[in-house]
Amino acid sequence: MTTIGISFIVCTRDGADRILRTLDSIVTSAGALSDAELVLVDNGSRDATAKTVLEWQATAPLPVTIVHEPQPGLAIARNAGMAAAGGDILAFTDDDCRLHPHYAVNMLRHFAHDRDPVIRGGRVELGDQRDLPFTIKTASEPAIYDGSDHPGGFIHGCNMAIHRDVIQRIGPFDPLFGAGARFRSAEDTDFVYRAYRAGLPIEYVPDCVVFHHHGRRRQADIRHLARAYAEGNGALYAKFVADRRLLRHLYWDLKGLARELFGGAPMDPDLGLTHRANVVGSIIGMARYAGFRSRRSEVRPIPVPNALHR
Repeated sequence: MTTIGISFIVCTRDGADRILRTLDSIVTSAGALSDAELVLVDNGSRDATAKTVLEWQATAPLPVTIVHEPQPGLAIARNAGMAAAGGDILAFTDDDCRLHPHYAVNMLRHFAHDRDPVIRGGRVELGDQRDLPFTIKTASEPAIYDGSDHPGGFIHGCNMAIHRDVIQRIGPFDPLFGAGARFRSAEDTDFVYRAYRAGLPIEYVPDCVVFHHHGRRRQADIRHLARAYAEGNGALYAKFVADRRLLRHLYWDLKGLARELFGGAPMDPDLGLTHRANVVGSIIGMARYAGFRSRRSEVRPIPVPNALHR
Protein backbone atom coordinates (compact mmCIF):
# COMPACT_ATOMS: atom_id res chain seq x y z
CA MET A 1 0.00 0.00 0.00
CA THR A 2 1.29 3.46 -0.90
CA THR A 3 2.15 5.57 2.12
CA ILE A 4 0.82 9.14 2.04
CA GLY A 5 3.27 11.51 3.69
CA ILE A 6 1.33 14.77 3.31
CA SER A 7 -2.30 15.53 2.52
CA PHE A 8 -3.11 19.01 1.26
CA ILE A 9 -6.63 19.95 2.35
CA VAL A 10 -8.48 22.78 0.60
CA CYS A 11 -12.06 23.78 1.36
CA THR A 12 -14.08 25.89 -1.05
CA ARG A 13 -17.57 27.29 -1.46
CA ASP A 14 -18.50 28.93 -4.75
CA GLY A 15 -14.82 29.06 -5.66
CA ALA A 16 -14.99 28.23 -9.38
CA ASP A 17 -13.33 31.52 -10.33
CA ARG A 18 -10.28 31.05 -8.11
CA ILE A 19 -9.81 27.43 -7.02
CA LEU A 20 -7.71 26.27 -10.00
CA ARG A 21 -4.92 28.72 -9.18
CA THR A 22 -4.78 27.29 -5.68
CA LEU A 23 -4.78 23.69 -6.89
CA ASP A 24 -2.11 24.36 -9.50
CA SER A 25 0.12 25.97 -6.86
CA ILE A 26 -0.21 22.86 -4.69
CA VAL A 27 0.80 20.65 -7.61
CA THR A 28 3.81 22.86 -8.28
CA SER A 29 4.83 22.83 -4.63
CA ALA A 30 4.37 19.07 -4.30
CA GLY A 31 6.64 18.65 -7.32
CA ALA A 32 8.06 15.17 -7.60
CA LEU A 33 6.86 14.01 -4.16
CA SER A 34 5.57 10.47 -4.47
CA ASP A 35 3.78 10.51 -1.12
CA ALA A 36 1.49 13.53 -1.49
CA GLU A 37 -2.25 13.78 -2.08
CA LEU A 38 -4.84 16.52 -2.36
CA VAL A 39 -8.22 16.52 -0.64
CA LEU A 40 -10.69 19.11 -1.92
CA VAL A 41 -13.86 19.75 0.06
CA ASP A 42 -16.72 21.37 -1.84
CA ASN A 43 -18.73 22.99 0.96
CA GLY A 44 -22.09 23.27 -0.77
CA SER A 45 -21.07 25.35 -3.78
CA ARG A 46 -23.86 26.76 -5.93
CA ASP A 47 -21.69 27.81 -8.88
CA ALA A 48 -19.61 25.75 -11.30
CA THR A 49 -17.12 24.60 -8.67
CA ALA A 50 -18.09 20.90 -8.87
CA LYS A 51 -17.68 20.78 -12.64
CA THR A 52 -14.46 22.83 -12.55
CA VAL A 53 -12.69 20.64 -10.01
CA LEU A 54 -13.89 17.40 -11.57
CA GLU A 55 -12.37 18.41 -14.91
CA TRP A 56 -9.14 19.43 -13.16
CA GLN A 57 -9.01 16.13 -11.24
CA ALA A 58 -9.04 14.14 -14.49
CA THR A 59 -5.54 15.32 -15.44
CA ALA A 60 -4.06 16.03 -12.00
CA PRO A 61 -0.55 14.58 -11.51
CA LEU A 62 -1.21 13.54 -7.90
CA PRO A 63 -4.01 11.62 -6.19
CA VAL A 64 -7.07 13.83 -5.67
CA THR A 65 -10.10 13.13 -3.49
CA ILE A 66 -13.15 15.36 -3.86
CA VAL A 67 -15.45 15.49 -0.83
CA HIS A 68 -18.93 17.02 -1.00
CA GLU A 69 -19.94 18.46 2.37
CA PRO A 70 -23.31 20.24 2.02
CA GLN A 71 -23.50 21.55 5.60
CA PRO A 72 -21.98 25.04 5.53
CA GLY A 73 -19.09 25.98 7.77
CA LEU A 74 -15.34 26.05 7.35
CA ALA A 75 -14.72 23.95 10.46
CA ILE A 76 -17.21 21.34 9.26
CA ALA A 77 -15.55 21.30 5.84
CA ARG A 78 -12.07 20.94 7.32
CA ASN A 79 -13.25 18.09 9.51
CA ALA A 80 -14.65 16.35 6.43
CA GLY A 81 -11.32 16.88 4.69
CA MET A 82 -9.38 15.40 7.59
CA ALA A 83 -11.67 12.37 7.67
CA ALA A 84 -10.96 11.71 3.99
CA ALA A 85 -7.21 12.37 4.15
CA GLY A 86 -4.66 9.58 4.43
CA GLY A 87 -1.52 11.57 5.19
CA ASP A 88 0.54 11.61 8.34
CA ILE A 89 0.87 15.38 7.85
CA LEU A 90 -2.28 17.39 7.08
CA ALA A 91 -1.62 20.77 5.47
CA PHE A 92 -4.44 23.31 5.18
CA THR A 93 -4.76 26.25 2.84
CA ASP A 94 -7.67 28.31 1.47
CA ASP A 95 -9.10 28.66 -2.00
CA ASP A 96 -7.86 32.25 -2.32
CA CYS A 97 -4.25 31.34 -1.54
CA ARG A 98 -1.31 30.06 -3.56
CA LEU A 99 1.54 28.04 -2.13
CA HIS A 100 5.15 29.06 -2.65
CA PRO A 101 6.91 26.52 -4.92
CA HIS A 102 9.11 25.41 -1.99
CA TYR A 103 6.29 25.21 0.55
CA ALA A 104 5.93 21.41 0.64
CA VAL A 105 9.65 20.67 0.80
CA ASN A 106 10.22 23.21 3.57
CA MET A 107 7.22 22.08 5.61
CA LEU A 108 8.13 18.39 5.39
CA ARG A 109 11.69 19.23 6.42
CA HIS A 110 10.37 20.80 9.63
CA PHE A 111 8.24 17.74 10.40
CA ALA A 112 10.90 15.19 9.51
CA HIS A 113 12.39 14.63 12.95
CA ASP A 114 9.41 15.21 15.26
CA ARG A 115 8.78 12.64 17.94
CA ASP A 116 5.54 14.19 19.21
CA PRO A 117 2.56 15.86 17.52
CA VAL A 118 3.17 19.46 16.45
CA ILE A 119 1.16 22.25 14.81
CA ARG A 120 3.07 24.49 12.41
CA GLY A 121 2.22 27.49 10.32
CA GLY A 122 4.15 29.87 8.14
CA ARG A 123 4.28 33.25 6.53
CA VAL A 124 1.21 34.68 4.80
CA GLU A 125 2.07 37.35 2.24
CA LEU A 126 -0.21 39.51 0.16
CA GLY A 127 -0.79 37.86 -3.18
CA ASP A 128 -1.80 41.15 -4.78
CA GLN A 129 -0.23 44.39 -3.60
CA ARG A 130 -3.45 46.24 -4.40
CA ASP A 131 -5.15 44.42 -1.51
CA LEU A 132 -5.06 46.00 1.95
CA PRO A 133 -2.49 44.47 4.37
CA PHE A 134 -4.89 42.39 6.45
CA THR A 135 -5.13 38.64 7.16
CA ILE A 136 -1.39 38.34 6.58
CA LYS A 137 1.64 37.52 8.72
CA THR A 138 5.06 38.58 7.54
CA ALA A 139 7.29 38.03 10.59
CA SER A 140 10.72 36.82 9.51
CA GLU A 141 11.80 35.03 12.71
CA PRO A 142 10.70 31.57 13.86
CA ALA A 143 8.63 31.47 17.04
CA ILE A 144 6.95 29.06 19.44
CA TYR A 145 3.62 30.03 20.97
CA ASP A 146 3.93 30.51 24.73
CA GLY A 147 0.48 31.87 25.61
CA SER A 148 1.62 35.42 26.24
CA ASP A 149 0.07 36.78 23.02
CA HIS A 150 -3.45 36.33 21.76
CA PRO A 151 -3.56 33.02 19.84
CA GLY A 152 -5.43 34.63 16.94
CA GLY A 153 -3.07 35.15 14.03
CA PHE A 154 -0.08 33.35 15.54
CA ILE A 155 -0.82 30.74 12.91
CA HIS A 156 -3.30 31.39 10.11
CA GLY A 157 -5.66 28.64 9.03
CA CYS A 158 -4.69 29.22 5.40
CA ASN A 159 -1.13 28.15 6.26
CA MET A 160 -1.31 25.47 8.91
CA ALA A 161 -0.01 21.92 9.02
CA ILE A 162 -0.45 19.30 11.73
CA HIS A 163 0.55 15.79 12.64
CA ARG A 164 -2.47 13.52 12.29
CA ASP A 165 -2.00 12.57 15.95
CA VAL A 166 -2.96 16.13 16.92
CA ILE A 167 -6.58 15.17 16.16
CA GLN A 168 -6.34 12.24 18.56
CA ARG A 169 -5.12 14.59 21.28
CA ILE A 170 -7.50 17.55 20.94
CA GLY A 171 -10.29 16.45 18.58
CA PRO A 172 -11.43 18.12 15.35
CA PHE A 173 -12.30 21.73 14.59
CA ASP A 174 -15.25 23.09 16.55
CA PRO A 175 -18.13 23.48 14.06
CA LEU A 176 -19.53 26.48 15.93
CA PHE A 177 -16.57 28.50 14.61
CA GLY A 178 -15.43 29.57 11.16
CA ALA A 179 -16.82 31.12 8.00
CA GLY A 180 -20.38 29.94 7.38
CA ALA A 181 -20.92 28.88 11.01
CA ARG A 182 -22.59 30.45 14.06
CA PHE A 183 -19.40 32.38 14.71
CA ARG A 184 -17.91 33.52 11.45
CA SER A 185 -14.23 33.12 12.40
CA ALA A 186 -11.74 31.73 14.92
CA GLU A 187 -11.96 28.04 14.03
CA ASP A 188 -8.17 28.06 13.61
CA THR A 189 -7.65 30.16 16.77
CA ASP A 190 -9.78 27.77 18.80
CA PHE A 191 -7.92 24.76 17.38
CA VAL A 192 -4.51 26.28 18.12
CA TYR A 193 -5.46 27.34 21.63
CA ARG A 194 -6.84 23.93 22.48
CA ALA A 195 -3.55 22.45 21.33
CA TYR A 196 -1.65 24.89 23.52
CA ARG A 197 -3.80 23.98 26.54
CA ALA A 198 -3.08 20.31 25.79
CA GLY A 199 0.67 20.96 25.88
CA LEU A 200 1.33 20.54 22.16
CA PRO A 201 4.00 22.69 20.51
CA ILE A 202 2.75 25.37 18.10
CA GLU A 203 5.50 26.68 15.84
CA TYR A 204 5.71 29.53 13.37
CA VAL A 205 8.14 28.75 10.55
CA PRO A 206 8.59 31.73 8.18
CA ASP A 207 10.17 29.74 5.33
CA CYS A 208 6.79 28.08 4.61
CA VAL A 209 5.01 30.74 2.59
CA VAL A 210 1.57 31.15 1.07
CA PHE A 211 0.30 34.16 -0.86
CA HIS A 212 -3.15 35.38 0.10
CA HIS A 213 -5.26 36.88 -2.68
CA HIS A 214 -8.05 38.10 -0.40
CA GLY A 215 -9.25 40.86 -2.75
CA ARG A 216 -10.23 43.39 -0.06
CA ARG A 217 -9.26 46.91 -1.11
CA ARG A 218 -11.74 49.07 0.83
CA GLN A 219 -11.68 49.89 4.52
CA ALA A 220 -15.35 48.91 4.69
CA ASP A 221 -14.45 45.37 3.63
CA ILE A 222 -11.75 45.17 6.30
CA ARG A 223 -14.08 46.51 8.99
CA HIS A 224 -16.69 43.90 8.08
CA LEU A 225 -14.15 41.09 8.36
CA ALA A 226 -12.66 42.51 11.55
CA ARG A 227 -16.12 42.50 13.13
CA ALA A 228 -16.43 38.79 12.35
CA TYR A 229 -13.00 38.21 13.90
CA ALA A 230 -14.00 40.14 17.02
CA GLU A 231 -17.20 38.11 17.42
CA GLY A 232 -15.19 34.92 17.00
CA ASN A 233 -12.74 36.04 19.66
CA GLY A 234 -15.65 36.88 21.97
CA ALA A 235 -17.06 33.40 21.51
CA LEU A 236 -13.62 32.04 22.31
CA TYR A 237 -13.51 34.07 25.55
CA ALA A 238 -16.89 32.62 26.53
CA LYS A 239 -15.81 29.09 25.65
CA PHE A 240 -12.73 29.38 27.88
CA VAL A 241 -14.34 31.68 30.41
CA ALA A 242 -12.30 30.26 33.28
CA ASP A 243 -8.97 30.72 31.48
CA ARG A 244 -7.48 33.91 32.92
CA ARG A 245 -4.53 33.77 30.54
CA LEU A 246 -6.86 34.14 27.59
CA LEU A 247 -9.29 36.57 29.20
CA ARG A 248 -6.53 39.07 29.95
CA HIS A 249 -6.54 39.88 26.23
CA LEU A 250 -10.12 41.10 26.61
CA TYR A 251 -8.96 43.23 29.53
CA TRP A 252 -6.28 44.78 27.33
CA ASP A 253 -8.87 45.42 24.64
CA LEU A 254 -11.00 47.25 27.19
CA LYS A 255 -8.00 49.36 28.22
CA GLY A 256 -7.44 50.22 24.57
CA LEU A 257 -11.09 51.26 24.30
CA ALA A 258 -10.77 53.50 27.36
CA ARG A 259 -7.72 55.25 25.90
CA GLU A 260 -9.50 55.65 22.57
CA LEU A 261 -12.57 57.21 24.21
CA PHE A 262 -10.36 59.81 25.87
CA GLY A 263 -8.55 60.84 22.71
CA GLY A 264 -6.09 58.00 22.26
CA ALA A 265 -5.19 56.45 18.93
CA PRO A 266 -7.65 54.04 17.30
CA MET A 267 -6.72 50.41 16.89
CA ASP A 268 -5.47 50.80 13.30
CA PRO A 269 -6.22 54.13 11.59
CA ASP A 270 -4.80 52.97 8.26
CA LEU A 271 -7.35 50.17 8.05
CA GLY A 272 -10.15 52.08 9.76
CA LEU A 273 -10.24 49.75 12.79
CA THR A 274 -11.22 50.93 16.28
CA HIS A 275 -10.99 49.46 19.77
CA ARG A 276 -14.67 50.28 20.20
CA ALA A 277 -15.77 48.06 17.31
CA ASN A 278 -13.39 45.33 18.49
CA VAL A 279 -14.79 45.32 22.04
CA VAL A 280 -18.42 45.54 20.91
CA GLY A 281 -17.87 42.59 18.57
CA SER A 282 -16.24 40.59 21.36
CA ILE A 283 -19.14 41.25 23.73
CA ILE A 284 -21.64 40.20 21.07
CA GLY A 285 -19.66 37.02 20.45
CA MET A 286 -19.52 36.22 24.16
CA ALA A 287 -23.26 36.71 24.56
CA ARG A 288 -24.09 34.63 21.51
CA TYR A 289 -21.80 31.80 22.56
CA ALA A 290 -23.36 31.68 26.01
CA GLY A 291 -26.68 30.93 24.31
CA PHE A 292 -25.18 28.04 22.32
CA ARG A 293 -22.93 26.55 25.00
CA SER A 294 -25.03 23.42 25.25
CA ARG A 295 -24.43 22.71 21.54
CA ARG A 296 -20.73 22.02 21.97
CA SER A 297 -21.58 18.35 21.55
CA GLU A 298 -21.99 19.07 17.81
CA VAL A 299 -18.27 18.47 17.31
CA ARG A 300 -18.15 15.36 15.16
CA PRO A 301 -15.47 12.71 15.74
CA ILE A 302 -12.89 12.21 13.01
CA PRO A 303 -12.25 8.60 12.04
CA VAL A 304 -8.54 7.89 11.82
CA PRO A 305 -7.55 4.52 10.34
CA ASN A 306 -5.36 2.57 12.74
CA ALA A 307 -3.09 1.62 9.85
CA LEU A 308 -1.86 5.19 9.70
CA HIS A 309 -0.33 4.96 13.15
CA ARG A 310 2.97 3.34 12.45
